[in-house]
Amino acid sequence: MFCTRVFLPAFFVTLGLLPFSIAPASAQAKKTPANLRDLLRQVDAAKAKKASKPAPPAPSFPFTLEAARAYQKAYADWLDLPLEWTNDLGMTFILVPPGRFLMGSPKEEPGHNLSGYDESPRHPVTLTRAFYLCITETTAGQFRNFVVRTKFTTDIEKTGGGNAHDARAVWKHRPGTNWKKPGYAAPFELKDHHPVVHVSHTDARAFCQWLQKQAGSQVVKFDLPTEAQWEWACRAGSGDRFWWGPDEDRTGKVANVGDRSLKKAQPAWPRTIMPMDDGHAFLAPVASYRANGFGLHDMLGNVWEFCSTRFGKYPKGPRTDPTDGDPKRGSAVRGGGWSNIAADVRCASRNADPPHFGHSNLGFRVAVYVP
Repeated sequence: MFCTRVFLPAFFVTLGLLPFSIAPASAQAKKTPANLRDLLRQVDAAKAKKASKPAPPAPSFPFTLEAARAYQKAYADWLDLPLEWTNDLGMTFILVPPGRFLMGSPKEEPGHNLSGYDESPRHPVTLTRAFYLCITETTAGQFRNFVVRTKFTTDIEKTGGGNAHDARAVWKHRPGTNWKKPGYAAPFELKDHHPVVHVSHTDARAFCQWLQKQAGSQVVKFDLPTEAQWEWACRAGSGDRFWWGPDEDRTGKVANVGDRSLKKAQPAWPRTIMPMDDGHAFLAPVASYRANGFGLHDMLGNVWEFCSTRFGKYPKGPRTDPTDGDPKRGSAVRGGGWSNIAADVRCASRNADPPHFGHSNLGFRVAVYVP
């Protein structure tokens, strides 16, 4: 297993000297240590003592929610890193350990290739490095902070509007829509705790670059997750359609999808809906639903999420840390959203959008990489 411990103290120095705070995972720790330099000395001492210890082995895929949580904590302990930490925007990041899994879906899986974007062949992928992933999608409030402080103009604002569904689910360009005005066909009040939408892949990368600048160091890297990292983090050990298992009937209890609440808000909506009512016709506040085995909320449903990699056809053989895709294709997007049914809201479901394109059902979440 790849060891990532050589430069980790610099990571904490970076976060400690700038407006980032480390949120202790321990229930006994009530607040962030006042002197992060003292904490750094403790981390260095612990690292030196544990340098000869092997990394905890990853569970064999598939594995249970309980096994995911135990492995995640054991790996954080082995790295002498916090399981979670929070920055000054209120973005909480949690450690996602490395491992091996089967990426994609078998042809017999219900919903396989429904979107027309190939999910096969299902193939082994090995991720050799741990990374941090934000436990929620980036919120409108967090994005607003970025815009105000940088005077940033999104791609959608430059073009006069994004794409959104009308009352009959027709997908069209809606002039005047943007990240502040989603343009849904029924009354909706966007609040800071909703996921930001109408942002492009380019906008999302600009947000990550801003976080990078705030950190003031190249030791850590803020970016979007790769498509492989996203699916591994979403599955959290699950080999089924959903991270919670094969049960489609549970979808409305654990994910914001197209269901009766959408139909109530838009009676003319002609598409198939899920039979439950999750109480959210459109966007749901982030973390409204339970987290998966790695502590991540809304990996399925609410909004589609951009990945750092371009969409590409899957290989027939195993891959290790894949970061490539087809440069002629759009950016890979994952997870499904508030207007989708269970067939689209699966761990393996994938789609693609042009880098400068954004719409009312598409957002992103941030990853943080350490050497």
